[in-house]
Amino acid sequence: MAHFFGIMDGAGKSWGVRVPDLPGCHGGGSTPGAALADAISAAREWAEHRAGKGFALPAPTALERLFSCEVQEGEVIVDIPVLLDSGRPISE
Repeated sequence: MAHFFGIMDGAGKSWGVRVPDLPGCHGGGSTPGAALADAISAAREWAEHRAGKGFALPAPTALERLFSCEVQEGEVIVDIPVLLDSGRPISE
């Protein structure tokens, strides 16, 4: 399992999470929890797509770097776990 940092922002019924280390990967929802769940799902799909093309996951950015250049006022950093299913035996 890999862990990436996401950056969440929003208010009211509009929340979003972007994952800077995974270009184009983001999630959204009407609550912070829904946005986080959507971002976790999107990160897994992003990683599965890349793995299917033969590419490895990028290395996560250090937390200190996110604080210094990615996080704006009103945003919070969230943990985005990425667990790729490597296959399971099927019993009949």
